[in-house]
Amino acid sequence: MIVKAQLFNFVYKKINQTMSMLNRKLLIITFIVAFTFSSCTKESEETILTNARNKTEEAKKLEAENKVDEAKKLYSEAVEIYKKFLKEYPDSKLAPEVYSNIAKIYIDNLREYPNAIKHYEELISKYPDSKEAKYGMFMIAFVYDEMLKDKDKAKEHYKKFLEKYPQDTDPNEKMSESARMMLQMLEENKSIEDIIKGSVESKETKKESSGEKKPEIDTNLKKTDQNSDPRVPPQKNPDAEDSDSKDTKQ
Repeated sequence: MIVKAQLFNFVYKKINQTMSMLNRKLLIITFIVAFTFSSCTKESEETILTNARNKTEEAKKLEAENKVDEAKKLYSEAVEIYKKFLKEYPDSKLAPEVYSNIAKIYIDNLREYPNAIKHYEELISKYPDSKEAKYGMFMIAFVYDEMLKDKDKAKEHYKKFLEKYPQDTDPNEKMSESARMMLQMLEENKSIEDIIKGSVESKETKKESSGEKKPEIDTNLKKTDQNSDPRVPPQKNPDAEDSDSKDTKQ
């Protein structure tokens, strides 16, 4: 009986030890699975875009307070968030707009013009038929022209734009008209004032020949920044548009 009792105790201990080891292994496996699942869970498109817009709005407030360095830091963070969106949702219908947002921040806020051109080129390559790609083609030429002062590159890209978009299909865009005018300025070495004045005078000459009175011509045009430059067709403000992203669900 004593031998049987000792044998029973020995087996019982071994079973407990085995179960204890199995429980520990099970806990480790459960932890690994839980960690892997949490790491693979992606934020929704809407969440990422909202985070990027919030960073941009915070940066604008800092700019208004003349905290330039802090504002630039937030603009850079917004760009990284937008890039995260492109990495996680490359096939999203909002991807062209996000590329455009990144390029716009590089131009308007960070003044990193080569990076802006790079992202416009990626936009054009990946989404060539999007309206953002058309705007991107125009802006590449404009950046070479006005920011980088590379007139040869500017002429090259204005010509590329006009080859693809010789006429404006949307009367509200006027991109082709603007590109043609700016290419003319570069090739004839004239200012925007000269081009507009010549165009108006040409029209008035035709009117005079028909007996109409010639109105006064205002040539006192002031140079403005990119956002209000009369040569640059307006682009919708992405930060003010939340409806598209709200319609997008994971």
